[in-house]
Amino acid sequence: MENLILLIFIITYIFVAIQNIPGIKIDRPAGVTIGSTLLILTGLLTLEQAYYFIDWNVITFLLGMMVMIAYLEFAGFFGYMAFWLVRISHSTSALLWATIISSALLSAFFVNDTICLLFTPIILKATRYLKLNPIPYLIAIATASNIGSALTITGNPQNMYIGIQSAIPFLRFSLFMLVPVVIGIAMLYVIISLIHRKEINRQPLPPFEARPPELKRALTYKSLGALAVTLVLFIAGLKYPLAALIGASIIFLISRVPPRHALREMDWSVLLFFAGLFIVMGAFEKTGYMTKVLIFARNHVSHNNLSGFLGLSSLAVILSNVVSNVPAVILLKPLISNLGGGERLWLLLAMASTFAGNLTLVGSVANLIVAEKAQSRKVHLGFLSYLKVGLPITVLTILVGAGWIFWMAGK
Repeated sequence: MENLILLIFIITYIFVAIQNIPGIKIDRPAGVTIGSTLLILTGLLTLEQAYYFIDWNVITFLLGMMVMIAYLEFAGFFGYMAFWLVRISHSTSALLWATIISSALLSAFFVNDTICLLFTPIILKATRYLKLNPIPYLIAIATASNIGSALTITGNPQNMYIGIQSAIPFLRFSLFMLVPVVIGIAMLYVIISLIHRKEINRQPLPPFEARPPELKRALTYKSLGALAVTLVLFIAGLKYPLAALIGASIIFLISRVPPRHALREMDWSVLLFFAGLFIVMGAFEKTGYMTKVLIFARNHVSHNNLSGFLGLSSLAVILSNVVSNVPAVILLKPLISNLGGGERLWLLLAMASTFAGNLTLVGSVANLIVAEKAQSRKVHLGFLSYLKVGLPITVLTILVGAGWIFWMAGK
């Protein structure tokens, strides 16, 4: 039984980690769905046990946030924002700053994958019109959205999971992450400017005369209002899933848009991915293999000194690039609990797993979205081109983030 669960676990994570298996077209949500279904078909889990392993708080939290984001997307808010940020940039250096800051800031509140999905076409259109090399700006979208998403509990799916597991207050989480994120954004600008110094300069750009995308203003204001209420509820200490559901309910009530129209914009596969992942991870823990992993990790990482803290960060970075950051966080949850849990360890895991996404082109879903969107418009973002920026920014932000959290949380 234990060996069969381990085999299914390995098969599932091959599907999660490797997206282009020859002859098989399976993405991450499909991979974990196949794995969880195999566990039930083989009798290793019952349906009731599978349901028990799913963390419904996380699913509910994601659902509520995704509804509000779907309405903003339907209203044209993100494309409109990207267009005007490009339009007001008068030089290549200003355009790079605008790309980095807007991607980072919006990703903190609207989930980084969404920002990459909607910003990439605008940047490609602008760089083609202005006759600029799009590569530094594409890299900026991907890396800045990863860095910015670390700022809040709502910035990315793994932060949402950590926020629920740790019960860290919304503002306190952001307070700890603010310094690493701000320093990371500044370092990112410097690194991209140095590596692409022939293309990034202060020479003026011609006006960007393209027509702005349509914006449904009334729906935008209502959606932002619902999101603002949700953030206030977060800050007030209401449980994250309930606050997100209240925000979703508000926009349903006041939008005057049939929900089916806006909900078409939702990426429902994210919920499927989480549900299947919880089932597979629950079965894996049930076998006892996780205990062996914990013993090994506990002997090599620590949270009592800075070097051990960096060791734990390195483990999170490696796992995040092997199986992606969301599975890595769920995999490391028992280790965090075994080390005593606590605010400092959860904050470290949030920071390291998020910044780890910048290491390689396949390190996060956000990176892949940018690369695939660019490829569809015949712009190739290469692995090595990305790595030139991804490697130094990941190393530097992890060092800054780990040192800051160790010092601040230890005071």
